[in-house]
Amino acid sequence: MSKPTLLFVDDEERILRSLTPLFRADYRVLSTTDAHQALNWLREEPVHVVISDQRMPVMLGAELLRQAREIAPAAMRILLTGYSDLEAAIAAVNDGEIYRYLNKPWNTQELKHTVNQAAQIGLHLADAYRHIAAPAVRRPVNVLVIEGDADSPLSLRHIIGEQCDTECTLHWADSLDQAMEMIMHKDIGVVVTDLRVNDQDAGAAVKALKRYRPHVVTVVVTRFQDNHTLIDLINQGQIYRFLPKPVSRGLLSRSMQAALQHHRLLRASPQLAARHTVEAPAETATKRLPTQLASFINRLRGLSHASG
Repeated sequence: MSKPTLLFVDDEERILRSLTPLFRADYRVLSTTDAHQALNWLREEPVHVVISDQRMPVMLGAELLRQAREIAPAAMRILLTGYSDLEAAIAAVNDGEIYRYLNKPWNTQELKHTVNQAAQIGLHLADAYRHIAAPAVRRPVNVLVIEGDADSPLSLRHIIGEQCDTECTLHWADSLDQAMEMIMHKDIGVVVTDLRVNDQDAGAAVKALKRYRPHVVTVVVTRFQDNHTLIDLINQGQIYRFLPKPVSRGLLSRSMQAALQHHRLLRASPQLAARHTVEAPAETATKRLPTQLASFINRLRGLSHASG
């Protein structure tokens, strides 16, 4: 069996010279400082993982990964950057739909573990993507909007409700507790949530939801903008879209259409959920969870184990 192929893209030769020897024994390694060369390779031959720098003079990494998603959708995409750049992280989620956001300087063991995991998934998906089944019937998808202040006509509930039509059935919750009960009892396909709901942090619930319900697609719409929080939501929650408030109706509509389509794809081809495998949260973070949220996560875990 041939080795999986990794593609490293960085404008600094010394970075490529440091990365290549770490993986050469187990992988076929391609590396380039030229983003256009990288895209040509993606068009011409199988690549299982793309690992790109962000700040490059010819093309930003998020743009490279966006084009990589279109050219080779089965390839796993990782952003490896030395900058805590919120705008880059948002673009990497919304356009590149990345698997991981990693920081330079890297921890070698952590980097190797992440790339190895991505390569195994990419190898599996290379075959799975040849047999993707288009959803036969476009049944309405259950959409849950979690929003503390929903009285305004500009609330997410009202805007998404106007757009649902025959595509989705709208449910909403004014609190995390109410949302958790709905998730436990309804077949929710898409969740749209703020990160703060009545002063409660929704981040842990978002991460647990992807861990134990991988077919659920999450769109975060929030004024809360912190790069480290967003990186955690990418790596540990595999959020599908991150939309800073105020968000335009057009952007929200496009994001909802993409989320509904992606959920249907995951339902029709469940093996694709592997590309959203999440990183385990830190043990200390788990211990600090409020009792009710910890109970919800335990119930999700129990149902996941019972069905799996």
